[in-house]
Amino acid sequence: MISCWLGRTVRPHTDGIGGIYTAGSQTLRRKSISPDFVEPLIDIEPIENWSVMTDKSGLRRVLLNLIGNSMKFTRGGYVKVSLHRGPSIDPERMAVELVVEDTGCGMSEAFVRDKLFHPFSQEAPLAQGIGLGLAIVRSILKSPGIDGTIDVHTKVNIGTRMTIRLQPPTANDLRSWTRSPSQSLTRLPSFAMCGFHAEHRGSGMLASGIRRGLRHWYGTIVEVDVKEAGLLIVDGDSIDISKLDALGANRPMILLLCSSPVDSVVFKATQDYSGNNRLCTVVVKPIGPHALSKALSALVGGRNSTPSSPLQHSLPVLPPTSQPLPPTAQERPMRPQSNANMSRLRVLVIEDNLVNRKVLTAFLKKRNCYFDEAGDGIEGVQRFQESKGAPYHVCLMDLQMPRKDGFEAAREIRQLEAERDIPLFDGTAIQKTKIFALTGLASAEDRKKADEIGFDGYLVKPITFKALWERLQQVVDDLP
Repeated sequence: MISCWLGRTVRPHTDGIGGIYTAGSQTLRRKSISPDFVEPLIDIEPIENWSVMTDKSGLRRVLLNLIGNSMKFTRGGYVKVSLHRGPSIDPERMAVELVVEDTGCGMSEAFVRDKLFHPFSQEAPLAQGIGLGLAIVRSILKSPGIDGTIDVHTKVNIGTRMTIRLQPPTANDLRSWTRSPSQSLTRLPSFAMCGFHAEHRGSGMLASGIRRGLRHWYGTIVEVDVKEAGLLIVDGDSIDISKLDALGANRPMILLLCSSPVDSVVFKATQDYSGNNRLCTVVVKPIGPHALSKALSALVGGRNSTPSSPLQHSLPVLPPTSQPLPPTAQERPMRPQSNANMSRLRVLVIEDNLVNRKVLTAFLKKRNCYFDEAGDGIEGVQRFQESKGAPYHVCLMDLQMPRKDGFEAAREIRQLEAERDIPLFDGTAIQKTKIFALTGLASAEDRKKADEIGFDGYLVKPITFKALWERLQQVVDDLP
Protein backbone atom coordinates (compact mmCIF):
# COMPACT_ATOMS: atom_id res chain seq x y z
CA MET A 1 0.00 0.00 0.00
CA ILE A 2 1.17 3.53 -0.75
CA SER A 3 -0.18 6.71 0.73
CA CYS A 4 0.81 9.32 -1.82
CA TRP A 5 1.51 13.03 -1.34
CA LEU A 6 2.62 15.17 -4.25
CA GLY A 7 6.28 16.11 -4.07
CA ARG A 8 9.74 14.74 -4.39
CA THR A 9 12.53 13.86 -2.05
CA VAL A 10 16.22 14.16 -2.39
CA ARG A 11 19.12 13.82 -0.05
CA PRO A 12 22.19 15.83 0.54
CA HIS A 13 25.50 14.43 1.86
CA THR A 14 27.45 11.24 1.41
CA ASP A 15 27.90 9.64 4.81
CA GLY A 16 30.49 7.02 5.61
CA ILE A 17 29.29 6.37 9.14
CA GLY A 18 28.84 2.68 9.88
CA GLY A 19 25.92 0.51 8.92
CA ILE A 20 22.65 -0.59 10.42
CA TYR A 21 23.08 -3.90 12.19
CA THR A 22 20.52 -6.61 12.69
CA ALA A 23 20.50 -9.92 14.45
CA GLY A 24 22.91 -12.39 12.93
CA SER A 25 25.42 -9.60 12.11
CA GLN A 26 23.76 -8.86 8.80
CA THR A 27 24.25 -5.30 7.61
CA LEU A 28 22.04 -2.86 5.73
CA ARG A 29 24.48 -0.19 4.63
CA ARG A 30 23.85 3.36 3.57
CA LYS A 31 24.33 4.11 -0.09
CA SER A 32 26.12 7.04 -1.67
CA ILE A 33 23.89 10.13 -1.73
CA SER A 34 24.04 13.12 -4.04
CA PRO A 35 24.78 16.45 -2.32
CA ASP A 36 22.10 18.15 -4.44
CA PHE A 37 19.15 16.24 -3.01
CA VAL A 38 16.43 18.13 -1.13
CA GLU A 39 14.14 16.77 1.58
CA PRO A 40 10.48 17.90 1.29
CA LEU A 41 8.81 18.40 4.68
CA ILE A 42 5.23 18.96 5.84
CA ASP A 43 4.37 20.33 9.29
CA ILE A 44 0.67 20.75 10.21
CA GLU A 45 -0.45 21.83 13.66
CA PRO A 46 -2.78 19.11 15.01
CA ILE A 47 -5.95 21.04 15.84
CA GLU A 48 -9.48 19.65 15.82
CA ASN A 49 -10.85 21.52 12.81
CA TRP A 50 -9.12 23.42 10.00
CA SER A 51 -12.37 24.08 8.08
CA VAL A 52 -12.56 27.69 6.86
CA MET A 53 -14.24 29.56 3.99
CA THR A 54 -11.73 30.86 1.45
CA ASP A 55 -10.83 30.76 -2.25
CA LYS A 56 -9.19 27.34 -2.37
CA SER A 57 -8.22 27.58 -6.05
CA GLY A 58 -6.46 30.89 -5.47
CA LEU A 59 -4.72 29.61 -2.36
CA ARG A 60 -3.63 26.47 -4.22
CA ARG A 61 -2.12 28.66 -6.95
CA VAL A 62 -0.22 30.67 -4.32
CA LEU A 63 1.25 27.53 -2.76
CA LEU A 64 2.17 26.03 -6.13
CA ASN A 65 4.09 29.19 -7.04
CA LEU A 66 5.93 29.46 -3.72
CA ILE A 67 6.80 25.76 -3.50
CA GLY A 68 7.86 25.73 -7.15
CA ASN A 69 10.24 28.64 -6.53
CA SER A 70 11.71 26.91 -3.47
CA MET A 71 12.30 23.66 -5.32
CA LYS A 72 13.84 25.50 -8.28
CA PHE A 73 16.38 27.46 -6.24
CA THR A 74 17.30 24.90 -3.56
CA ARG A 75 20.25 22.54 -4.02
CA GLY A 76 20.70 20.45 -0.90
CA GLY A 77 18.84 20.83 2.37
CA TYR A 78 15.04 21.00 2.58
CA VAL A 79 11.84 22.67 1.47
CA LYS A 80 9.27 22.83 4.25
CA VAL A 81 5.56 23.70 4.12
CA SER A 82 3.94 24.51 7.47
CA LEU A 83 0.36 25.20 8.53
CA HIS A 84 -0.20 26.80 11.93
CA ARG A 85 -2.88 28.75 13.76
CA GLY A 86 -2.02 32.34 14.70
CA PRO A 87 -3.46 34.67 17.34
CA SER A 88 -7.03 35.80 16.59
CA ILE A 89 -9.34 38.26 18.33
CA ASP A 90 -12.44 37.49 16.25
CA PRO A 91 -14.17 34.26 17.40
CA GLU A 92 -15.84 33.90 13.99
CA ARG A 93 -12.52 33.89 12.14
CA MET A 94 -9.43 31.72 12.28
CA ALA A 95 -5.95 33.23 12.06
CA VAL A 96 -4.02 31.00 9.66
CA GLU A 97 -0.30 31.04 8.96
CA LEU A 98 1.05 29.18 5.93
CA VAL A 99 4.83 29.07 5.71
CA VAL A 100 7.06 27.93 2.83
CA GLU A 101 10.68 27.70 3.96
CA ASP A 102 13.79 26.50 2.15
CA THR A 103 17.58 26.31 2.39
CA GLY A 104 18.08 27.66 -1.11
CA CYS A 105 20.20 30.46 -2.54
CA GLY A 106 18.17 33.27 -0.94
CA MET A 107 17.75 36.81 -2.28
CA SER A 108 19.54 40.10 -1.76
CA GLU A 109 18.01 42.87 0.35
CA ALA A 110 18.00 45.24 -2.62
CA PHE A 111 16.03 42.83 -4.81
CA VAL A 112 13.48 42.12 -2.06
CA ARG A 113 13.05 45.83 -1.37
CA ASP A 114 12.81 47.08 -4.96
CA LYS A 115 11.71 44.30 -7.31
CA LEU A 116 10.47 41.16 -5.55
CA PHE A 117 6.77 41.45 -6.39
CA HIS A 118 7.16 43.33 -9.67
CA PRO A 119 6.05 41.48 -12.83
CA PHE A 120 8.87 40.04 -14.98
CA SER A 121 11.48 40.54 -12.24
CA GLN A 122 14.12 37.90 -11.56
CA GLU A 123 17.32 38.30 -9.59
CA ALA A 124 18.88 35.49 -11.65
CA PRO A 125 18.16 36.56 -15.25
CA LEU A 126 19.05 33.14 -16.72
CA ALA A 127 16.76 31.18 -14.41
CA GLN A 128 13.71 29.33 -15.74
CA GLY A 129 10.45 31.27 -15.85
CA ILE A 130 9.68 34.88 -16.67
CA GLY A 131 9.34 36.41 -13.20
CA LEU A 132 5.55 36.41 -12.86
CA GLY A 133 5.16 33.90 -10.01
CA LEU A 134 5.37 36.25 -7.02
CA ALA A 135 3.47 39.01 -8.81
CA ILE A 136 0.61 36.53 -9.23
CA VAL A 137 0.95 35.52 -5.57
CA ARG A 138 0.56 39.10 -4.36
CA SER A 139 -2.38 39.71 -6.72
CA ILE A 140 -4.22 36.62 -5.47
CA LEU A 141 -3.57 37.42 -1.81
CA LYS A 142 -5.07 40.89 -2.32
CA SER A 143 -8.26 39.46 -3.85
CA PRO A 144 -11.47 39.62 -1.76
CA GLY A 145 -11.71 35.82 -1.65
CA ILE A 146 -8.47 35.54 0.33
CA ASP A 147 -7.52 39.01 1.68
CA GLY A 148 -4.16 37.92 3.06
CA THR A 149 -0.63 39.21 3.48
CA ILE A 150 2.83 37.79 2.82
CA ASP A 151 6.05 38.43 4.74
CA VAL A 152 9.44 37.55 3.29
CA HIS A 153 12.59 36.78 5.27
CA THR A 154 15.62 35.80 3.22
CA LYS A 155 19.40 35.80 3.25
CA VAL A 156 21.78 35.05 0.40
CA ASN A 157 23.20 31.49 0.55
CA ILE A 158 21.14 30.76 3.68
CA GLY A 159 17.54 30.40 2.52
CA THR A 160 14.11 31.99 2.34
CA ARG A 161 11.00 31.95 4.50
CA MET A 162 7.65 33.12 3.06
CA THR A 163 4.84 33.54 5.60
CA ILE A 164 1.23 33.94 4.40
CA ARG A 165 -1.27 35.23 6.97
CA LEU A 166 -5.02 34.95 6.52
CA GLN A 167 -8.09 35.48 8.71
CA PRO A 168 -10.85 33.56 6.87
CA PRO A 169 -14.28 32.96 8.44
CA THR A 170 -14.63 29.62 10.16
CA ALA A 171 -16.88 27.10 8.41
CA ASN A 172 -19.93 25.47 9.96
CA ASP A 173 -18.55 22.04 9.14
CA LEU A 174 -18.00 20.49 12.57
CA ARG A 175 -16.45 17.24 11.35
CA SER A 176 -13.10 16.50 12.95
CA TRP A 177 -10.11 17.29 10.75
CA THR A 178 -7.62 15.59 13.05
CA ARG A 179 -5.49 12.98 11.29
CA SER A 180 -4.68 10.13 13.64
CA PRO A 181 -4.24 6.35 13.39
CA SER A 182 -7.09 3.94 14.01
CA GLN A 183 -8.55 4.28 17.52
CA SER A 184 -7.93 0.57 18.05
CA LEU A 185 -4.18 1.27 18.02
CA THR A 186 -3.86 2.50 21.60
CA ARG A 187 -0.17 1.63 21.93
CA LEU A 188 2.68 1.82 19.45
CA PRO A 189 5.11 -1.11 19.40
CA SER A 190 8.70 -0.41 20.33
CA PHE A 191 10.32 1.11 17.26
CA ALA A 192 13.63 2.16 15.73
CA MET A 193 14.47 4.65 12.98
CA CYS A 194 16.97 3.62 10.31
CA GLY A 195 18.80 5.54 7.63
CA PHE A 196 18.14 9.10 8.82
CA HIS A 197 21.09 11.50 8.70
CA ALA A 198 21.12 13.43 11.97
CA GLU A 199 23.83 15.76 10.64
CA HIS A 200 21.68 16.82 7.67
CA ARG A 201 19.05 19.44 8.49
CA GLY A 202 16.36 18.07 6.21
CA SER A 203 16.73 14.44 7.24
CA GLY A 204 17.05 15.35 10.91
CA MET A 205 13.89 17.49 10.73
CA LEU A 206 12.00 14.64 9.03
CA ALA A 207 12.95 12.24 11.83
CA SER A 208 12.03 14.80 14.51
CA GLY A 209 8.66 15.46 12.85
CA ILE A 210 7.81 11.75 12.80
CA ARG A 211 8.71 11.38 16.47
CA ARG A 212 6.63 14.47 17.33
CA GLY A 213 3.61 13.02 15.52
CA LEU A 214 3.97 9.67 17.27
CA ARG A 215 4.14 11.35 20.70
CA HIS A 216 1.03 13.39 19.90
CA TRP A 217 -0.94 10.28 18.98
CA TYR A 218 0.37 7.77 21.52
CA GLY A 219 1.75 9.83 24.41
CA THR A 220 4.67 7.68 25.56
CA ILE A 221 6.72 6.05 22.80
CA VAL A 222 9.55 3.54 23.20
CA GLU A 223 12.48 3.91 20.80
CA VAL A 224 14.94 1.01 20.97
CA ASP A 225 17.87 -0.52 19.09
CA VAL A 226 17.21 -1.89 15.60
CA LYS A 227 17.73 -5.48 16.76
CA GLU A 228 14.98 -5.15 19.42
CA ALA A 229 12.33 -3.16 17.53
CA GLY A 230 8.91 -4.43 16.59
CA LEU A 231 8.51 -1.57 14.11
CA LEU A 232 11.24 -0.10 11.89
CA ILE A 233 10.78 3.29 10.23
CA VAL A 234 13.29 3.28 7.37
CA ASP A 235 14.42 6.12 5.12
CA GLY A 236 14.63 4.24 1.85
CA ASP A 237 16.61 7.02 0.15
CA SER A 238 19.61 6.46 2.42
CA ILE A 239 19.99 2.69 2.36
CA ASP A 240 20.46 -0.09 -0.16
CA ILE A 241 16.83 -1.11 -0.69
CA SER A 242 17.82 -4.40 -2.31
CA LYS A 243 19.18 -5.52 1.10
CA LEU A 244 15.92 -4.78 2.92
CA ASP A 245 15.40 -8.46 3.72
CA ALA A 246 18.47 -8.32 5.99
CA LEU A 247 16.30 -6.56 8.58
CA GLY A 248 13.89 -9.46 8.83
CA ALA A 249 15.66 -11.67 11.39
CA ASN A 250 13.31 -10.61 14.21
CA ARG A 251 10.32 -10.17 11.84
CA PRO A 252 9.75 -6.46 12.55
CA MET A 253 7.11 -4.49 10.71
CA ILE A 254 8.72 -1.99 8.32
CA LEU A 255 7.44 1.45 7.35
CA LEU A 256 9.54 2.38 4.30
CA LEU A 257 9.73 6.04 3.26
CA CYS A 258 10.69 6.47 -0.39
CA SER A 259 10.96 9.01 -3.16
CA SER A 260 8.59 9.01 -6.08
CA PRO A 261 8.47 7.22 -8.43
CA VAL A 262 8.65 3.81 -6.78
CA ASP A 263 10.96 1.73 -8.96
CA SER A 264 11.25 -2.00 -9.56
CA VAL A 265 13.99 -2.41 -6.92
CA VAL A 266 11.68 -1.08 -4.20
CA PHE A 267 8.80 -3.20 -5.43
CA LYS A 268 10.85 -6.42 -5.44
CA ALA A 269 12.44 -5.73 -2.04
CA THR A 270 9.12 -5.01 -0.35
CA GLN A 271 7.47 -8.03 -1.96
CA ASP A 272 10.31 -10.28 -0.82
CA TYR A 273 10.15 -8.91 2.71
CA SER A 274 6.36 -9.22 2.91
CA GLY A 275 6.58 -12.97 2.46
CA ASN A 276 6.50 -15.37 5.43
CA ASN A 277 3.92 -13.31 7.34
CA ARG A 278 6.10 -10.19 7.54
CA LEU A 279 4.67 -6.74 6.86
CA CYS A 280 6.13 -3.81 4.92
CA THR A 281 4.28 -0.63 3.95
CA VAL A 282 5.69 1.99 1.56
CA VAL A 283 4.87 5.70 1.91
CA VAL A 284 5.90 8.20 -0.76
CA LYS A 285 7.49 11.41 0.50
CA PRO A 286 6.72 14.06 1.65
CA ILE A 287 5.12 12.59 4.76
CA GLY A 288 2.13 14.49 6.12
CA PRO A 289 0.01 13.49 9.13
CA HIS A 290 -2.67 11.86 6.96
CA ALA A 291 -0.19 9.63 5.08
CA LEU A 292 1.65 8.68 8.28
CA SER A 293 -1.51 7.84 10.26
CA LYS A 294 -2.99 5.86 7.36
CA ALA A 295 0.21 3.86 6.94
CA LEU A 296 0.45 3.08 10.66
CA SER A 297 -3.18 1.96 10.75
CA ALA A 298 -2.63 -0.37 7.81
CA LEU A 299 0.68 -1.68 9.10
CA VAL A 300 0.19 -2.09 12.85
CA GLY A 301 -3.52 -2.84 12.50
CA GLY A 302 -2.80 -5.51 9.90
CA ARG A 303 -0.24 -7.38 12.00
CA ASN A 304 -2.52 -10.38 12.43
CA SER A 305 -4.03 -10.28 8.96
CA THR A 306 -2.82 -11.88 5.76
CA PRO A 307 -0.35 -9.52 4.09
CA SER A 308 -1.38 -8.08 0.75
CA SER A 309 0.74 -6.37 -1.85
CA PRO A 310 2.63 -3.48 -0.22
CA LEU A 311 2.28 -1.34 -3.36
CA GLN A 312 -1.09 -0.01 -4.48
CA HIS A 313 -0.10 3.20 -6.22
CA SER A 314 -2.38 5.59 -8.08
CA LEU A 315 -1.97 9.14 -9.33
CA PRO A 316 -3.34 11.76 -6.92
CA VAL A 317 -6.63 13.22 -8.10
CA LEU A 318 -6.72 17.00 -7.76
CA PRO A 319 -9.91 18.67 -6.49
CA PRO A 320 -12.13 20.31 -9.11
CA THR A 321 -11.74 24.01 -9.79
CA SER A 322 -14.18 26.51 -8.38
CA GLN A 323 -15.55 27.42 -11.82
CA PRO A 324 -19.02 25.84 -12.32
CA LEU A 325 -19.62 23.71 -15.37
CA PRO A 326 -22.37 24.68 -17.82
CA PRO A 327 -25.75 23.11 -16.95
CA THR A 328 -25.58 20.69 -19.88
CA ALA A 329 -22.17 19.47 -18.76
CA GLN A 330 -23.33 19.09 -15.15
CA GLU A 331 -26.24 16.93 -16.22
CA ARG A 332 -24.17 14.76 -18.56
CA PRO A 333 -22.76 11.65 -16.83
CA MET A 334 -18.99 11.39 -16.84
CA ARG A 335 -17.52 9.06 -19.43
CA PRO A 336 -16.10 5.83 -18.07
CA GLN A 337 -12.34 6.25 -17.87
CA SER A 338 -11.23 3.46 -20.20
CA ASN A 339 -7.71 3.52 -21.61
CA ALA A 340 -8.56 1.21 -24.50
CA ASN A 341 -8.36 3.84 -27.27
CA MET A 342 -5.89 6.21 -25.62
CA SER A 343 -2.90 4.34 -27.07
CA ARG A 344 -3.79 5.90 -30.44
CA LEU A 345 -3.34 9.43 -29.06
CA ARG A 346 -0.14 11.43 -29.63
CA VAL A 347 0.31 14.38 -27.23
CA LEU A 348 2.91 17.16 -27.07
CA VAL A 349 3.30 18.78 -23.61
CA ILE A 350 4.97 22.24 -23.68
CA GLU A 351 5.40 23.47 -20.09
CA ASP A 352 8.40 25.20 -18.45
CA ASN A 353 7.50 24.16 -14.89
CA LEU A 354 9.15 20.78 -14.32
CA VAL A 355 6.72 19.67 -11.59
CA ASN A 356 3.64 20.53 -13.67
CA ARG A 357 5.15 18.85 -16.73
CA LYS A 358 5.92 15.64 -14.85
CA VAL A 359 2.39 15.50 -13.39
CA LEU A 360 0.89 15.84 -16.88
CA THR A 361 3.19 13.26 -18.46
CA ALA A 362 2.60 10.82 -15.59
CA PHE A 363 -1.15 11.14 -16.23
CA LEU A 364 -0.66 10.53 -19.95
CA LYS A 365 1.63 7.57 -19.33
CA LYS A 366 -0.91 5.93 -17.06
CA ARG A 367 -3.54 6.39 -19.77
CA ASN A 368 -1.25 4.66 -22.32
CA CYS A 369 -0.90 7.82 -24.45
CA TYR A 370 2.19 8.46 -26.56
CA PHE A 371 3.69 11.81 -25.54
CA ASP A 372 6.66 14.11 -26.04
CA GLU A 373 7.58 17.00 -23.78
CA ALA A 374 9.30 20.37 -24.14
CA GLY A 375 10.48 22.93 -21.56
CA ASP A 376 9.73 26.12 -23.50
CA GLY A 377 8.18 27.47 -26.71
CA ILE A 378 11.31 27.19 -28.85
CA GLU A 379 11.83 23.53 -27.95
CA GLY A 380 8.11 22.87 -28.41
CA VAL A 381 8.01 24.28 -31.97
CA GLN A 382 11.12 22.24 -32.78
CA ARG A 383 9.43 19.08 -31.53
CA PHE A 384 6.40 19.86 -33.68
CA GLN A 385 8.61 20.37 -36.75
CA GLU A 386 10.27 17.00 -36.16
CA SER A 387 6.89 15.20 -36.10
CA LYS A 388 6.13 15.53 -39.83
CA GLY A 389 5.64 11.82 -40.33
CA ALA A 390 3.38 11.40 -37.29
CA PRO A 391 1.70 14.67 -36.27
CA TYR A 392 0.39 15.20 -32.77
CA HIS A 393 -3.32 14.95 -32.07
CA VAL A 394 -3.10 17.24 -29.00
CA CYS A 395 -0.74 19.96 -27.76
CA LEU A 396 -0.95 21.08 -24.10
CA MET A 397 0.59 24.56 -24.20
CA ASP A 398 1.61 26.67 -21.20
CA LEU A 399 1.12 30.36 -22.05
CA GLN A 400 3.87 31.89 -19.89
CA MET A 401 7.31 30.46 -20.67
CA PRO A 402 10.86 31.80 -21.07
CA ARG A 403 12.44 32.48 -24.47
CA LYS A 404 9.15 32.01 -26.35
CA ASP A 405 5.72 32.13 -24.72
CA GLY A 406 2.77 29.91 -25.55
CA PHE A 407 1.02 32.49 -27.72
CA GLU A 408 3.99 32.86 -30.06
CA ALA A 409 4.68 29.10 -30.09
CA ALA A 410 1.05 28.35 -31.00
CA ARG A 411 1.14 31.00 -33.74
CA GLU A 412 4.23 29.35 -35.26
CA ILE A 413 2.66 25.90 -35.05
CA ARG A 414 -0.42 27.14 -36.88
CA GLN A 415 1.85 28.73 -39.50
CA LEU A 416 3.70 25.45 -39.98
CA GLU A 417 0.38 23.71 -40.48
CA ALA A 418 -0.62 26.27 -43.08
CA GLU A 419 2.65 25.85 -44.98
CA ARG A 420 2.47 22.10 -45.33
CA ASP A 421 -0.23 19.52 -45.87
CA ILE A 422 -0.92 17.82 -42.56
CA PRO A 423 -2.34 14.38 -43.37
CA LEU A 424 -5.13 13.05 -41.24
CA PHE A 425 -3.87 10.26 -39.07
CA ASP A 426 -5.24 7.71 -41.53
CA GLY A 427 -3.46 9.60 -44.38
CA THR A 428 -6.62 10.64 -46.27
CA ALA A 429 -7.39 14.23 -45.29
CA ILE A 430 -6.09 17.29 -43.48
CA GLN A 431 -6.41 17.72 -39.71
CA LYS A 432 -4.96 20.29 -37.34
CA THR A 433 -3.50 19.56 -33.93
CA LYS A 434 -5.81 20.45 -31.05
CA ILE A 435 -3.98 23.08 -28.97
CA PHE A 436 -5.19 23.58 -25.39
CA ALA A 437 -3.87 26.59 -23.45
CA LEU A 438 -2.65 26.02 -19.87
CA THR A 439 -2.31 29.07 -17.63
CA GLY A 440 -2.83 30.45 -14.15
CA LEU A 441 -4.13 33.74 -15.57
CA ALA A 442 -7.70 33.45 -16.84
CA SER A 443 -8.20 37.04 -18.04
CA ALA A 444 -10.63 37.91 -20.82
CA GLU A 445 -7.76 39.44 -22.80
CA ASP A 446 -5.78 36.20 -22.71
CA ARG A 447 -8.84 34.22 -23.79
CA LYS A 448 -9.46 36.56 -26.72
CA LYS A 449 -5.82 36.40 -27.80
CA ALA A 450 -5.81 32.60 -27.59
CA ASP A 451 -8.97 32.40 -29.72
CA GLU A 452 -7.48 34.68 -32.37
CA ILE A 453 -4.33 32.57 -32.64
CA GLY A 454 -6.29 29.37 -32.99
CA PHE A 455 -6.29 27.61 -29.63
CA ASP A 456 -8.96 24.90 -29.36
CA GLY A 457 -9.50 25.10 -25.63
CA TYR A 458 -8.49 26.84 -22.43
CA LEU A 459 -7.64 25.10 -19.11
CA VAL A 460 -6.98 27.22 -16.03
CA LYS A 461 -4.34 25.94 -13.62
CA PRO A 462 -4.40 24.01 -11.39
CA ILE A 463 -5.82 21.64 -14.01
CA THR A 464 -8.02 18.81 -12.78
CA PHE A 465 -7.43 15.34 -14.19
CA LYS A 466 -11.17 15.06 -14.81
CA ALA A 467 -11.22 18.13 -17.09
CA LEU A 468 -8.10 17.00 -18.93
CA TRP A 469 -9.47 13.49 -19.37
CA GLU A 470 -12.71 14.80 -20.88
CA ARG A 471 -10.80 16.92 -23.42
CA LEU A 472 -8.61 13.98 -24.44
CA GLN A 473 -11.60 11.67 -24.67
CA GLN A 474 -13.34 14.09 -27.03
CA VAL A 475 -10.30 14.07 -29.31
CA VAL A 476 -10.13 10.27 -29.28
CA ASP A 477 -13.84 9.99 -30.08
CA ASP A 478 -13.29 12.14 -33.19
CA LEU A 479 -10.44 10.00 -34.53
CA PRO A 480 -11.32 7.95 -37.62
